[in-house]
Amino acid sequence: MLRPSSRRPMASLTPAPQLQDELTVTVFDAVQTMSPARKASLLLDTSLTLIQAGQYGDKVENYLDVFLRTPGIRDEDVSRAQLARGNARRLAAERLLAQAHQDYQAVRKLDPSNREAQAQLRRDNLIHFLNEPAYQRAPPEVWERIARYIPRYHLRTWLHVSSFHREIAQRHIFHTLDLFFGDDQMDTVNKGLDLFSRVKKDPAFAKRVRTLRIHWAYEEGDILDLMLRLFREALPFFTALTEFEWIGYPELRDENVREVLGSHPNLESLGLIGWHFDAEGVSGFRNLRKFTLRAEDDDGWADMGEVRNVLDNNEASLRHLCLGAYLKRDHSWDRAFESVSIKNLTHLDLVDTRISHMVLARIAHAHNLQSLTLHGTFEEPGSAGIVFGSDHVIDGQHTFLPHLEAFRFILVGHDDDRTLFQSVVQFLRQRPKLRRLDVGNCAWDLMQTILPDLTNLRVLRVRIANLNDVSFAKLVNSIPKHVVALHLATVVSDRPMEEYAPLLSRFHALAMLHLWNARQRRPQTTVMSEKEFQVQTDLWYGCVRRIAAAVPALDFIGWHGEHFVVVRGDAHAVDLKDLPARRRLDCGTGVDLGGDDAAWLERKDVPIDYEMPGLEHFDR
Repeated sequence: MLRPSSRRPMASLTPAPQLQDELTVTVFDAVQTMSPARKASLLLDTSLTLIQAGQYGDKVENYLDVFLRTPGIRDEDVSRAQLARGNARRLAAERLLAQAHQDYQAVRKLDPSNREAQAQLRRDNLIHFLNEPAYQRAPPEVWERIARYIPRYHLRTWLHVSSFHREIAQRHIFHTLDLFFGDDQMDTVNKGLDLFSRVKKDPAFAKRVRTLRIHWAYEEGDILDLMLRLFREALPFFTALTEFEWIGYPELRDENVREVLGSHPNLESLGLIGWHFDAEGVSGFRNLRKFTLRAEDDDGWADMGEVRNVLDNNEASLRHLCLGAYLKRDHSWDRAFESVSIKNLTHLDLVDTRISHMVLARIAHAHNLQSLTLHGTFEEPGSAGIVFGSDHVIDGQHTFLPHLEAFRFILVGHDDDRTLFQSVVQFLRQRPKLRRLDVGNCAWDLMQTILPDLTNLRVLRVRIANLNDVSFAKLVNSIPKHVVALHLATVVSDRPMEEYAPLLSRFHALAMLHLWNARQRRPQTTVMSEKEFQVQTDLWYGCVRRIAAAVPALDFIGWHGEHFVVVRGDAHAVDLKDLPARRRLDCGTGVDLGGDDAAWLERKDVPIDYEMPGLEHFDR
């Protein structure tokens, strides 16, 4: 073959010699002298460069096709070429699919009734092969949904599966943070300070935190001042925060209210739980969907009229109100319940409080309520019975709270008022919408008459004073098969409570079970020898293991006031992990029991018995 000169290329090889510069001609001349392997290598390098520059197209496809058909090239180079072409094709396909998706969306905007566009938008355009990992075959939305139903304790195993699962798990695990700061809790204090430091340095992590609950237990002094300064410095870095709770003492005061309001003016949920109401200026929030306040009396720095201002200023958004007090101190919520916001509520919780007739009358007119908690004492129990007894069913619709899905009724001092409980039981009849029920110390002979009608019940807390085979069988036969959480309390049991557990194995969705006998307590070293203590402790854990083995669906077990997470292994092996008991001057939050249903069942969603530690909190 004739070779062009270095100065004048041959016309047969260059169709437009007048446009060729000297460099191009020289390179072309040099290529002609290369071996086939060198030419193929040049072709591969050129293709990779064009792909990296985002110039993948038909020309690059041709280059790589010619390269792969060249004999004698190394396997490593073949792998590089195929990998580069595969990645380029995938990216190009994804771009085209995205453009096609935009076209379908444009069609749907122009013609919402176009069925072809709707069908294309619903269709998964990616083809998944069986040899791909499972997380690639299922859309990320499916894994997100699965993670929502896995308790955080078990969700931690996802951190070690893959980067894909770790990312999902971290979003759920760090969605809610509970930080504890107290004089006798140095380990937890250090963890809290480490987290403050991480939030400042890692914006991606900070965006995962949506709910922040800080538990305080400090007296006035330099340590408290230091901790508050560190808190105020870290607070603005929680950029995605939507819910905030301040629990303990000292209570949230005006200077910290200003800090929270300045950094997060659009909070959707605010909780203030302590002895007093010191949060002057808290009515400055305007976007609250939930407001929680636990204050014993009106001795705080803030005027109790500020509570009414919070409700009035958030009339358009407020849907969940939780108010707690202390039964042994004078208090009243009458002024707060004069707010027009009460009629808009969908969730209302009154705990450790005296409930006046005025408050109950305002509740009766809150027709949108879906969840109601009444825990405390009625000032006029006779009037309360009349209010509940006034409910009627007309055309299948209740006249009193027709949309109720969760009802918690725990009385203090009215245990013997059977007339009142009869009115409440009558109020609960024929409510298929009801999903959660806790009627405290209501007599079992009244409760068993309404349970068969509650066909959608998912969560039940019940008390059978004298537990025996007959009463337990009636309970099992009265509740729906899809119940997910059950709390059974008793005073006298004919046999050990763990022996009743096998009858619950038919409930395949039962994730939380608590069996409580007020006379049973964990063995104490102060009342027995060390050897006897060890024997009794082993028996204590053995009872819980037998319950876990008898009911395979259980993830959490409550045993006479204590909580355990069930860790199941191979060959039906069962291990137990103790969950921390509630601290004094705390409201029980911070311990995950697997979901909102279990938290509601165990009354951990409201500040009930704030001053009483968990193991001293007898079922009332």
